[in-house]
Amino acid sequence: MTWQELQKELKLLQNKINYSPDIIVGIVRGGIVPARILSSYLNVKNMFCLNVKKIGNQREVSTAINENISGKNILLVEDMLETGKSLIVAKKYLEQKGATVKTVCLYTMQISKIMPDYFIKEVANAIKFPWE
Repeated sequence: MTWQELQKELKLLQNKINYSPDIIVGIVRGGIVPARILSSYLNVKNMFCLNVKKIGNQREVSTAINENISGKNILLVEDMLETGKSLIVAKKYLEQKGATVKTVCLYTMQISKIMPDYFIKEVANAIKFPWE
């Protein structure tokens, strides 16, 4: 995938999003670039990053959002979902802080344990993004 193809795909994704987030949160590492571009496309200035660590078979959020996000609408961004475990953990973390969370990624795989609220399509193999 080239940077130009990525921008086209994110424009397609933007057109699917019928949600007005107050904050966009990107999951480190893959979700950071799409989150930043979507923040421009959706005109959302507040943005955070969440680091989700893989420890054995488990995932846990290893960064904290210290700002009060209770009652805020959050768009949680990942590049693609293979198992979806990081997205599940990050979503739960944000909801426990009182936020309403919608999830978005470019692509998802059939093995994902969560279906995002917004995505472009299901793919059979992991996509190599331009930042990799």
